[in-house]
Amino acid sequence: MRHGPAEDRAPSGRDADRRLTPEGRERVQRISSELHRVRGGAPLSRVLASPLARARETAEIAAPICGAPEVELRDELALDSGLPLALVAALGRGGADALLIGHQPNVEHLVRTLVDTPGRGAPGLVLSSFCTALIVALEPEPAPHPHPQVRWRVRQILDPRALG
Repeated sequence: MRHGPAEDRAPSGRDADRRLTPEGRERVQRISSELHRVRGGAPLSRVLASPLARARETAEIAAPICGAPEVELRDELALDSGLPLALVAALGRGGADALLIGHQPNVEHLVRTLVDTPGRGAPGLVLSSFCTALIVALEPEPAPHPHPQVRWRVRQILDPRALG
């Protein structure tokens, strides 16, 4: 998930301190409720977020709506940390549902890296406008034989613009 819409500039002037706008908080509430609905009310095991204010606030809104026990702040999801491939691999091996909340362009690059493997492409994945609060639900592909690396496919895209 990309964090919700945030203020253009924080009072401190620091990008890390930019907070969600009131509209951003509402958008995150709506999309989190939709995620909970499409999951049939099943709670999320984990919600992991960048420690930057806008991602942390997004997680603090989403976690209780989605039934997650707590928010885990992870430096790997911050803007300047690169792609959190080791974190995703560990989560994939653990098998529990998790919501990761980060920033552009990292979130989009992570999704593309996980699903765009050579020769497969990413059918139906059009993320030229990876808007704030967009959720891309991924699921591991069944492996035809033991494979050390989890392969992912897009299960669903939840676009807050489609919710009205």
